[in-house]
Amino acid sequence: MEKLLTVRPFEAITVQAILDEALVNRKTFYSHYRDKYDLVRKMADSFLADIAALVEERKSLGMKAQGPFAAANALYERLLDKRVLALALWDVRCEGLDFQGELRHMVEDAYLSYFGAEGEGDPRFQVALGSAMLVAMLHYKLKAGEQFTVEDTHRELSVLMRHMLGDGM
Repeated sequence: MEKLLTVRPFEAITVQAILDEALVNRKTFYSHYRDKYDLVRKMADSFLADIAALVEERKSLGMKAQGPFAAANALYERLLDKRVLALALWDVRCEGLDFQGELRHMVEDAYLSYFGAEGEGDPRFQVALGSAMLVAMLHYKLKAGEQFTVEDTHRELSVLMRHMLGDGM
């Protein structure tokens, strides 16, 4: 499935294509999975559980002082370790699976656990905006296979803010 997802959209993948690629028969496939949706959900669940464990590990290290972008380095490294799978799952959406959405929710939860839902400005808006930007940046860097650092992120966001405010033209 992972290999097939790199060459065609999920909707275009058939169980027969999976069987042909994996060199297994139909009975073997169905003894492990109900259908292609069950297979891709199990793949994503395993990957997301690994990411959730990383997020919990970072929380236990008291990352509040460094903030969520520092934790993004570790998250990116985990995604980069499984780059092909991460990119293959990124746009798959089916009942019970939205990899990108789940990743965004993990980032949101981490932010709220670091800083809480109260504070200066509108923390709920900040978390929605921050998680959307972070997940977009992760995806961009993952597709390019480029290094991702807090410093790069800070620099790019600073440029973006100057442009948005009309100061960097």
